[in-house]
Amino acid sequence: MTPWLLPVLFALGGVAGWVARRWVRGNHGAASPGTPADPQHVLDLLRRAHGAAFACLVQADGEPVLTAGALTGVGDLAERVTATARVALGDRRQHVLRDPHTIVAVGDGDHGVALAWKGTALAPDAADAALADQRALLAAFRAGSARGWAPKPAVTGPPGATVPEALESVAFAVCEAARAASECPTAIVMRDPGSQAATIVAVSHGVDRRLIRSPVAPDSVAGRACMGDIPIVGMSGRELFGQLRADRRRREEQGGAFPLHDGRQGVGALVVFGRPDQLGGAAQQRLVSLAEENGPRLAMAAAIRAAETRAQTDELTGLWNRRALDRTLQSDQSAECALLLVDLDHFKKLNDNFGHAAGDAALRHVARVLRSTLREQDLAARVGGEEFALWLPNTPLERAREVAERVRQAVAEAKLYWAGAELSIACSVGLAGKPVTVGQTANLYAAADAALYRAKDNGRNRVEVALPSR
Repeated sequence: MTPWLLPVLFALGGVAGWVARRWVRGNHGAASPGTPADPQHVLDLLRRAHGAAFACLVQADGEPVLTAGALTGVGDLAERVTATARVALGDRRQHVLRDPHTIVAVGDGDHGVALAWKGTALAPDAADAALADQRALLAAFRAGSARGWAPKPAVTGPPGATVPEALESVAFAVCEAARAASECPTAIVMRDPGSQAATIVAVSHGVDRRLIRSPVAPDSVAGRACMGDIPIVGMSGRELFGQLRADRRRREEQGGAFPLHDGRQGVGALVVFGRPDQLGGAAQQRLVSLAEENGPRLAMAAAIRAAETRAQTDELTGLWNRRALDRTLQSDQSAECALLLVDLDHFKKLNDNFGHAAGDAALRHVARVLRSTLREQDLAARVGGEEFALWLPNTPLERAREVAERVRQAVAEAKLYWAGAELSIACSVGLAGKPVTVGQTANLYAAADAALYRAKDNGRNRVEVALPSR
C-alpha cells in the first residue's frame, strides 16, 4: 500500500458513511459538520494511490455511479470497468481481468468498486494491495450505512444451491424475470465469446438444474436463435437443444427461444418452456423486451467470465492452471479434502526420442484421461511442465487414495499413438489429505509434493501418501 494512503483510509469510514447515507436518502440529506463534501475525491485518492487510470463505485439499485479518472483511446474500457463493478457487486467476488487491459473489482452485494489500468503490466502483489484497499472501502460503506438501512438481498439460486458465479447470477435473474412475465419455466443459453459454442448457463425455478452446462447443438432451435433475429418454436426437448448428454434425462417438452443480442451480434437465447400457443401477445412482447434489454448485460457478463477463464486456463491442455488451483485452495472450506500431484515418468526421454510435438500430444492425452477419471466437482490443473494437480473437495483420505490408484492405472492403460508408434506413458502420484496428513488446506501442496518425490525415489509409477504432520 502506498504510505500516504494510510491517513486517507483512516478517515475513509466517515466519508463512506456519509456517501452511503446520501445515496440511501436519494441525495437529499445534508452532510454532518466536518464531513468532507466530495466523496468522489476519496475514490480518486484510492485510484491515484494505486496508479490506476480509472475508478468507479456502484450500488445495488444502479444509481448513482461515482467515477474518478479518465480513459481515452481504449474503446469501451470505462463501460467494461463499470460493468465489472456491477458483476462483482452481484456475485460478491473479486475479479482480476487482464484482457487486454487490467481491471480489478470487488463487491459485497450492496456496492461494487473497480480500478482499471491500461495494459497488463500490473504485478500480482499490486493487484492484491488494490483489492485489500477496495475491500476496506466497502467495509467502510457497510459501517456507515448500518444505521436505519437494510441492504437488499443478493440474487441466489434455488434452496440448497451454491452462490452462482457472475454470468450465472445475471442469467438466473433474467430467467426469473422471464418466468414471472410468462408464468412458464425458463432457461438462458449463451455462446462462448471465443469458441462460439453454446451452453445452458442458467435455469429458473421449476427446471432441472442438471441442465446447466449442457451443450446446445448449433442446429437446434436454441442454437439457431443464438444466431438469428426472430423467436423460434421447438416441439420437444431434443428439438429445443439438440442431443443432450446421456445423463441429462428429460421428458419431451415444447418451448420457444427468443434471441439475445449485443448490438447486432447474436450472443444467446432466452428459452421459455411450454406450449407456444399459451403465451398471449402481451406476454410475448414482455419476453421480447426482456431479451432486448438484457442481451448486452449478459454479453458483458459472458465476456468477463471468458476473460477470467482464459486467465486461469492452461493453453495447451485446456485444464485449469496453477493460479486457478491456488485460488480454489485459498477459498476451500471443506472439513475433508485431498490434493493429488501427478508427474509423468521419464517425460524428458519421450521428448528427446520423439520431439516436443509428441510431448505436447502426450500432455493433451493425459489431460483427457484425467477429465474422464474425475468427478464433476473435482478440479484438474496443469501446474508445471509435465506435472498435474487434482483437487478433490469433500473427500476422505481413503477415498482419495482409491482415486489416485485409478488415475495412475488409467494413465498407464490409455493408448497414445504417435507417428505409427505406441507411446508408453506412466505417472507417479503424491497424495495429501486434510485433516489426516495436514491440518490446513494451505499445507496440502507441500505435503503432496513431498509424497510425489518419495514416489519417484521408490521406483516411479506408484502412489505415495504424505506422512502425517507433527
